[in-house]
Parts: sequence; C-alpha cells; structure tokens
Amino acid sequence: MIEWFGENLWAAWLSLAFVLLVLEVLMLDLLFLMLAAGAIAAFTVSLAGGEAWLQVVIGSVTALLMLGAVRPLALKHLRKGPADQLTNIARMTGAEAEVLETVTAHSGLAEVDGDTWTARAAGEFRLEPGMTAVVQSVDGATVYLKPAPSIAWDDPQTREA
Repeated sequence: MIEWFGENLWAAWLSLAFVLLVLEVLMLDLLFLMLAAGAIAAFTVSLAGGEAWLQVVIGSVTALLMLGAVRPLALKHLRKGPADQLTNIARMTGAEAEVLETVTAHSGLAEVDGDTWTARAAGEFRLEPGMTAVVQSVDGATVYLKPAPSIAWDDPQTREA
C-alpha cells in the first residue's frame, strides 16, 4: 500500500484538492480555494513525472502566490459596492409595511417586502389590519412600526375658505 502511494502521489494531491474545495464550499472565504490551486499545481507536476520534492515546492509556491496576490484582488472585487450601501435588516428601516393583524405594543403581524413579520407598535397606539405603516426599527424577527404619514384631505381645519 505504501509503495503504491509513493508511486502514485498524484492521487494524494487530487484528494487534498478535493477536500480543500469541499472546505471552501463550507467557508466561502477563498482561502481553501487558493490552497486547492496549490494542490492542483502539485498534482500537475506529479502527472508530468516530477520528483516529490518538486511537487511540494511547486504546490507551496503556487498556494502562497494565490494567497498573496490573487485572493486579495478577488475579495476586493467580490465585496465591491458603496461603503454606505444598506443590506439585510438595515435596509428595512423606513420600508412600508401592511398591517395583517392589529399591532399594539404587545402583539401583531405585518407584511414587509412580501414577508410576514412579528410586529409591535413603536409607541402607545394601535395599527388596524389594512393600514399602512413604516418600519422604525428591527429587533431580531420583530419589526417596530409607526403609522405611515398621511394627508387628511377631508379635515376642515386644513382647508382655506
């Protein structure tokens, strides 16, 4: 068994590359992908008939170059976007919500961007089903709502004679 392994070092490099690629899929940090590139380089040298020490040197140099040169550029490209870009829950503040069940300080449900959320009133008021509200903040899986601003067109005090 040991003799076969020594004569077929390519199988070890290929196995190592596979394991590193599986780890990369789990971590998504491009670290193990760069190491897998080194293992593939060593695999290639092994298939070409290179000595074991040459396989280790080529694999190590390739992995180090990938980690030092390619990974920072790839991460910069993947994380490209404005620094003030809001994502995930941060973008929900100020979003419009439709009240599904009466929302008070202690209970309620609302729909925000097509998803149903546990909702609470962000003050001492009630929001009735069908009303439109605005997300004031998010805490875990609960949105805190305030009434959406509206214009009372029928209010006689806002009319000029």
